[in-house]
Amino acid sequence: MVKLAFWDTVNGAYRYVFAHPLMIVRTGWVYLLLNGVNFSLRAVPHRPWSLSVLAVVVSVLVFATSIAWHIALLRAILLGEQSWRVALQFKHRHWRIVGVTLLLMVVVVPAAAVAIVIGVVAAHIGGPLAIVVDALIGLAALVAMDLGPRIYLMAPAIAIDDPAKAIRAAWLRGRRNTQRLFFGSLLMILPVMIVAAIAGGLVGVLLFAAQGVTPAEWFAQLGPAGHAALGFAQAAVQIVISAFGITFSALAYKQLAQNWRPPPSFAATLIDT
Repeated sequence: MVKLAFWDTVNGAYRYVFAHPLMIVRTGWVYLLLNGVNFSLRAVPHRPWSLSVLAVVVSVLVFATSIAWHIALLRAILLGEQSWRVALQFKHRHWRIVGVTLLLMVVVVPAAAVAIVIGVVAAHIGGPLAIVVDALIGLAALVAMDLGPRIYLMAPAIAIDDPAKAIRAAWLRGRRNTQRLFFGSLLMILPVMIVAAIAGGLVGVLLFAAQGVTPAEWFAQLGPAGHAALGFAQAAVQIVISAFGITFSALAYKQLAQNWRPPPSFAATLIDT
C-alpha cells in the first residue's frame, strides 16, 4: 500500500486554498447567500408561521447547497471544472453522497448511543464494572479514530464519479494511512479555528471598549440587514475552515488513487453501484 506524503499534502492544501480564493467563492456563492438569509430569518423574534415555514425551507436549502459546494470544490480541484453554475447543481453524485452518509450514520449513531447508555449505567453502578466499561469505551473511541479517517477518501471518489465502489475503495486506499489522514485533517481545522476564535475574542473586546456592550447585546440591536451580513460572515468563515479540509482530502485522494493497485479480489468488482 502507498504511504501518503503527509507534510507535502498538508502544505499543498494550504498553498492551494490561499492561491485560489476565487474558486472557493465561485463554488460556494449560493451557500453563502442562503446562509445569510437563514441567519437573518432565525434571528427574527416571534416569527409568524409563514416566516417559520420559510426558515425551515431555507435551512433545507442551506444543507443542500453545502453538499453542492463540497462536490463542486472537489471537482474543481480534481477535474479543473470552472463555472459559477456548479454551485446550483444537485445531481446523482450529490444524492449518492447523501445516501452513503445516511447509511454510515445508521451504523454509527446507534452504536454510539448504546455505548453512551452503557457508560452512564456503569458510572451509576460504579466499582470495577465502571472502570472496565470506561476502558472499553475509550478503546473503541481510539479504534474509531484510527479507522474512521479511511472513509475520508470517499467524498472525492463520489465527486468525480470514480468507478470504484466508494466505501470499500476508500477503506482499502486508506490502509496504513489512517493516522496521516486523521492528523492531516486535524491540522486543516485547528489553526483556522484558533485564528477565528482569537479574532472573535478581539471583536468582543473592541465592542465592549467602544460601546460598553457585550457581543450578545450588540447582536440583539441588529436589524435584518445586520443579521444577514453576520450570517454571510459566519458562512464565509465556515467555508474557509472547510475548504482546507476538503482540499486536503482531494489531494490525499489524488495521490493515493493514482498510486493505488487494488487487490485482485477487489479489482474484479470495480463497477459503479
